Amino acid sequence: MFISMNMLEIIQLLSVFFGTLIAAPLIVSKKAKKRLFGLCAVIAGSLFAIIVQVYLGLYYFVFANAFWLLNACNGIKKIIKTERKKTSDF
Repeated sequence: MFISMNMLEIIQLLSVFFGTLIAAPLIVSKKAKKRLFGLCAVIAGSLFAIIVQVYLGLYYFVFANAFWLLNACNGIKKIIKTERKKTSDF
């Protein structure tokens, strides 16, 4: 028996995979590079979730995911800023 999945279900699974399974352990890491990859995974998961929510008409949830997407972008900006500061201190 084959598992039948449409594209919307695959995008939902990608949202959970990137937004939770990959991002959660990386964001709490002490290393900046791992946190950076975790925040990129949050962005990918949020984008996949936004695609599904717009398709289903769940527009209020789009704002929640946009909030996480913007926070992840802000976190990436702060990590890059602190890494530049560390390299310029030498």
